[in-house]
Amino acid sequence: MIQIDFYGGAHGNYLEFVCNKIAGVTIGSPFDRAGAAHAKRYCGKKMFEADHYSFRPRPLLFDKIISIQIDVHDLLPLHQVSLLRTGKHGFDNNQLESDTYNKLNNPDYYGVLDDILQGFFTNQIQNSYNAVKDPAWPSIITLADFKNLPNHIRQECTEQHKLQLLELSPEYPDCPRSILREFFQVGFKNPEKSGFMTQQKYHASKQVFVFPFNCFYDKTKFLHKVKKIANWAQIAYTCEQDIEQLHDEFLQRQPYKNSKHKCDNIVRNIQDKKLHAAPVNLLEEAYINNKLNWNYY
Repeated sequence: MIQIDFYGGAHGNYLEFVCNKIAGVTIGSPFDRAGAAHAKRYCGKKMFEADHYSFRPRPLLFDKIISIQIDVHDLLPLHQVSLLRTGKHGFDNNQLESDTYNKLNNPDYYGVLDDILQGFFTNQIQNSYNAVKDPAWPSIITLADFKNLPNHIRQECTEQHKLQLLELSPEYPDCPRSILREFFQVGFKNPEKSGFMTQQKYHASKQVFVFPFNCFYDKTKFLHKVKKIANWAQIAYTCEQDIEQLHDEFLQRQPYKNSKHKCDNIVRNIQDKKLHAAPVNLLEEAYINNKLNWNYY
């Protein structure tokens, strides 16, 4: 068995199917209705198995590992496809401000939710209120506490002090788009801290084949890499035409494959003072803001 280690959304299930197709044990198409390769079927024992070994630790029991690895230039499409495909959640990042808490409150996104809460919401209500609080006013901790204050206190806070109190919780599940944009923009500004790139570490005894994430969106690079995998795994590569056709179908199902190219063009046009109108989603907004060193708003 050869294990494929990947972050959710980094197309590890698709690569598993491709590699097992070369090994001659696949049936049909791996793609489900959402376009993810979660509908894999096999007619024999798998030679390759993909999982999030580094990210939700499971034992790497075998000597050979294919590691799908991320470069800083991959973060924009990977963030987007991860939200869309990880765990079959199907999150459109452009609608993430709606019901944010409940969308992220699951094992696949606990870390993201916690980072947003710690960065923008933990103690925010208490600290904002305390900054303008009269000594005679009651103490509060939650937004519900604030709403239970006497009317004259709430009125002074909102009208005189322009106090904005934000909470992200099951009772208040929506997160302002500006906060999400800032959160992702900070991530694009400090890509070296991303868990995408820091968690894949292997014992020196392992034989590791590095598969760059960006190869998935370049057909020539992809075909070259899978041919090298076949040689590395010592299996005959006799289905190249089938793999080419399969990868054409894969590319047709990738809504974010050109996202970085689109955003880089927008950035260049803005820098050159050219008008350029193009629809962008939340993560693309954050990426563009970071590239232009704009404020988070």
